[in-house]
Amino acid sequence: MLKKSLCLLGIGAVLILGGCAHPQLIDMGQTRQSVVAELGEPHAETQMPDGTTRMTYSGQPFGQDVWWLFLDGSGKVVSREQGLQEKYFSMIEIGKSTKDDVWALWGPCAEEYYFRLVNEHAWMYRFKDFGGFDMAVWPQFDTKGVIRSMDVTTDPWKDRGPNDLN
Repeated sequence: MLKKSLCLLGIGAVLILGGCAHPQLIDMGQTRQSVVAELGEPHAETQMPDGTTRMTYSGQPFGQDVWWLFLDGSGKVVSREQGLQEKYFSMIEIGKSTKDDVWALWGPCAEEYYFRLVNEHAWMYRFKDFGGFDMAVWPQFDTKGVIRSMDVTTDPWKDRGPNDLN
């Protein structure tokens, strides 16, 4: 009985500690292999003009963040950044950027909305603004997947009751 209890306790500890993996806890100098072992495959991986590789890990839908880990040419982490910030919204160009560009920056969204009257759809990303307020950014795409608009609102999930998320 004691052996069984210790085994269950050990399994529980592994599950709890495994749930603590977060891009913020990745150390500088870690290899891509160790990052993937801790966090899983990134939602997106992008070669940057300076020769680094950006790995994108989205905390959506329930988190309000997207983390970028930058790896140098040898595959080691050299920096990390919370990428879902207003200062980066200008990286998305109206009329030029596509769904692929947004995915490369932020990965999966919290929720997708369809606007049948205008034949467009939007991805909603939840974030905290500079003042700590719960906000959402909405890149809206046409039928070809090109950005038509991008708006910022308060986070609509904060006004929902627990039964509204089903």
